[in-house]
Amino acid sequence: MNPEFITKIEGHGALHIDWKKNNVQLNVLEGERLFEGILVGRTAEESHWITPRICGVCPVAHHLASAKAAEDAFGIIPAQSTGLLRDLMLAGQLIQSHVLHLFFLALPDYLGIDKGTELSKKNPALFKTALSLKEISDEIVFCVGGRNIHPMTTTIGGFLKVPAKKSLEKLLGKVKIAEKAAKKTMELFSSLAYPELDVDLEFVAQKGDFILSTGDVKRSLIKDYKQDLQEEVRQYSSAKFAKYKKREVLAGALARIALYDEYGREYKDKLNFRNPFYNNLAQAIEIYHLTKTSQDIIDRLLKTELDLTIKKPNLEASLRGIGALEAPRGGLYHELHLDSNGIITYANILTPTVQNLSSIEKSARALLEQTEKFAQKKRERLLEMLVRAYDPCITCAVH
Repeated sequence: MNPEFITKIEGHGALHIDWKKNNVQLNVLEGERLFEGILVGRTAEESHWITPRICGVCPVAHHLASAKAAEDAFGIIPAQSTGLLRDLMLAGQLIQSHVLHLFFLALPDYLGIDKGTELSKKNPALFKTALSLKEISDEIVFCVGGRNIHPMTTTIGGFLKVPAKKSLEKLLGKVKIAEKAAKKTMELFSSLAYPELDVDLEFVAQKGDFILSTGDVKRSLIKDYKQDLQEEVRQYSSAKFAKYKKREVLAGALARIALYDEYGREYKDKLNFRNPFYNNLAQAIEIYHLTKTSQDIIDRLLKTELDLTIKKPNLEASLRGIGALEAPRGGLYHELHLDSNGIITYANILTPTVQNLSSIEKSARALLEQTEKFAQKKRERLLEMLVRAYDPCITCAVH
């Protein structure tokens, strides 16, 4: 059949469905944007200003990953307070992205409305909850980064400007208030009736210097990410598809909760880790968890002397670096190679959605097999809901 275009996702994609064979292809339809080529010939300092333009939904993640890659190349170890400020800004980024996805893209499927803005009339209190969480996430990023999107205070080796303690104290009070809205969001998404689906899911997430997975006893080193996370070109897609050790994997909120010890049983017991629709609930849990984490980080910052020193490059550094972090949709990797003048000679970016594309197709095939008795229209709707549950970012995928 002709491709079925997917609505309410970030970017343009379509499903090509073979109903007789229960097979699905996810066609990514946007043109390649070639950011890796754009970076070559630029200075290392330009990288963390250019790469956030890959995505308006997760610019902070690209900004920080590029800065970390340059620091790794230059042999720079940032100050502790720099790390805390970046962690806080990244927490704000995850809340920003999750709120937009959950309330404005995913939730309409479960409330019988066409678009998220209809919440303002159907459920004004719920719409106010969404706006309050978006507002606090914007304030977190603004406080640290100087802007709600495309931060401008971060630089290689530190910060050009750090927030005043009074600003952090004010922010802490607002985040404490926002915790109530975050808890309501978690309770709301815990109450939804998710479609039944059983898939043998394998999860991956970064932790420290390692890549963790549920399918391996041995961890991978992030510095060796290209050995285990291999990309392939598929004729029907303008985005590459990545597999971890040749297997389809799910990255993102559901994976992090499955793999991280800091998410206790009270969180894990809410989730069905064999059903990717529960990634929606996992994102809601992360919003609540991140409001609490943000308070802890701000408390630490208020007790810490913020280091204004911008660390300088090590002249004996390798000039090859990797910047990796957990973006909203999963592990993000930026790699930079520099010449002796700090000019970029090679750049590679591996995004979470590229890792999730193979898993989306695997889960879609399982859905078709498990819904053969359903009417075709219902199966089409469930397939769209499934893709949305993964929260794909197409513009990141075709970076």
